[in-house]
Amino acid sequence: MKKIITLKEALEKIKQLKTTYYFKRESEHVSIPDSVGRELSEDIVADYLSPVFDISAMDGFAFRCEDKYPLKISGSVYAGDSIVKINRGEAMAIATGAILPEGADTVLKIEDSEVRKSLLNGKKLKTWENVFRKGSDYHAGDMIFEKNHRIMPQSVALLYSLGIERVPVYKKIRAGIISTGTEIFNGMIKNTNAVLIQGFMKEMGCESTFVGAVQDDYIKTKTMLLEVCKKFDVVFTTGGVSVGERDFVADVITEIGEILFHRVAIKPGKPLAVGIVKGIPVFSLPGKPTGALTALEIVVRSYFTDLPRATHELMINEDVMLPEKDFEYILFVKIVNNKASSMGRQMKLFDREYNTAIISASPRSAVVEGYVITNRDIGKGELVNVYLFN
Repeated sequence: MKKIITLKEALEKIKQLKTTYYFKRESEHVSIPDSVGRELSEDIVADYLSPVFDISAMDGFAFRCEDKYPLKISGSVYAGDSIVKINRGEAMAIATGAILPEGADTVLKIEDSEVRKSLLNGKKLKTWENVFRKGSDYHAGDMIFEKNHRIMPQSVALLYSLGIERVPVYKKIRAGIISTGTEIFNGMIKNTNAVLIQGFMKEMGCESTFVGAVQDDYIKTKTMLLEVCKKFDVVFTTGGVSVGERDFVADVITEIGEILFHRVAIKPGKPLAVGIVKGIPVFSLPGKPTGALTALEIVVRSYFTDLPRATHELMINEDVMLPEKDFEYILFVKIVNNKASSMGRQMKLFDREYNTAIISASPRSAVVEGYVITNRDIGKGELVNVYLFN
């Protein structure tokens, strides 16, 4: 059996896996609204400059910087108006977003101005102060987004300004899900892990299909895994990755492909196996529901996104004692009165010593706002870094 690896080592192996396999997908063109959350399959280069004109960045007065106060106010210009011209010694009231009058090269903010009988006085300005210069956003030929960029809402606004109507993106990752275990196959227990993975994949902006369950049978597991790897971009399996007599998923992957690692020094979630079968990444999750969630969140998520979870420092309202010191422990917490409180503790699943075996088996224990990662005991009242789910 291969040795257990650290969380840091597991994340590095996931990073290497992503570098090789993540973008091995065909591309398609989608509408701008539908591109949010997708990755660009091509570089995006500007065809023209923006803005086309010098634009006022403030409400105020436009004039020639070298002219001396007082200046005669000769009119006003608003966003959407045509280009106007001012003469030497004149100023013009201007609104934010309006095209700078021909002959002007600076804008005095309205709060810095003093107007008496149509004459303007104010502070000394520099050339082009409070002016959004022509071409300062981008020029023709500028690289705007590089290939593989994940599109955010602010990205689509810029894509629209570039005149792009259909955005080149990679097709969504398609995941196939296999549940192992005779008890799942026979319907003796609910298949919560398959639903968990489908929810996770939806959050990642991917598509997923539950292919089916397979009994605790080496040949049948091997046959199904080979078949599913022909049809999907990634494959998930659940169960069969611990050290029991019928836990042979990692052995199946080793026989028909390559196992990258099996067992990570995290609790819950330790029996995670990751491998490659027929050029397809395979993520084999623990069978216990919260163990499966932990493996997904702490390790596998980094394959699908580089965006970190937001964090918040909070005081913990209880002691947590770790049974072993060579693991990273994931403590799922609810936020109550701006303090972190372990859901498992509230449910009486442990008392001081963090019982990951019981936590792993309880789907309810992870219905929380966030989690803490620790490799040491935590004392009541300590500040902890909470990774937030929302």
